Amino acid sequence: MKIVLDRRNCNCWDAPCEAHFGWHFLRQEITPVDCTTEISEDGQPTVTFYIKDRDGRDKVLVVDETNWAEAYDSWRSAWEKQQAERADHE
Repeated sequence: MKIVLDRRNCNCWDAPCEAHFGWHFLRQEITPVDCTTEISEDGQPTVTFYIKDRDGRDKVLVVDETNWAEAYDSWRSAWEKQQAERADHE
């Protein structure tokens, strides 16, 4: 599944965003929020989030069973961990 979020003009503070991310996007029933611009099924077993963030950086977070719980708790922490893992492999 592919989900595109545009947080550039979102009024939601970071803490509530972190708390609600898993609830809205990582359960069986996805419930879009104001910053959701696209949800599409791509046949993949993972959920790939494309996040246009307020800091001007476009972020990509891939969620599967290995990092689901971490992403449910904090999408930002899961993204930072993925970035660090990618940097270690380069």
